[in-house]
Amino acid sequence: MMSTLNQIGYTQNFFPFSQSQLEQLKEISTEASNLTTEEQKNIFEVFPIVKSFFDEAIKKSEFNLKLTQYCFFIEKNIHRNWPLLFHRDINLPKYMNISEAEKENFLNNAVMFRLTLDSSNKDTGALKVIPYSHLGNMQSTKEVFIDTQEGEVIFFKPLLLHGSNRMKENHQRRVFQALCIMN
Repeated sequence: MMSTLNQIGYTQNFFPFSQSQLEQLKEISTEASNLTTEEQKNIFEVFPIVKSFFDEAIKKSEFNLKLTQYCFFIEKNIHRNWPLLFHRDINLPKYMNISEAEKENFLNNAVMFRLTLDSSNKDTGALKVIPYSHLGNMQSTKEVFIDTQEGEVIFFKPLLLHGSNRMKENHQRRVFQALCIMN
């Protein structure tokens, strides 16, 4: 998993949560969908149990990661349905206190932990990426859709170009995404 993450920029097929934990996280997502945008960008502050679940899950992975305080919630559904253009996650919240001078080094050593609460594919808002784009050289510009199953975690580099299409089917796609740093 680690070599895949470093080479192409993402890896998947990690299912660290029990069914009971997933049900709790889905209940939390219902509450999170009613939060302000700023609160949705600070999930660990609003719901500390999410951080506890994520800490436990990371210990089950082969990665030597440490969670930061940054975790956000994203939901797409029939009423909240937008395309997200390719981008890199370079805008960090002020509460992380990362200076501009430190930011590039920090992001090169960071990993996103993305929990999908609902299955997704190309037509239902799946994450799309451009493999290798986190390396700075565009070996390819071919986009890849990362189909996921309920409860699956995707690890990806924040500098990997990623986005999602507008959903073509009536579906719900809920995601908790946390920023980690390599230990």
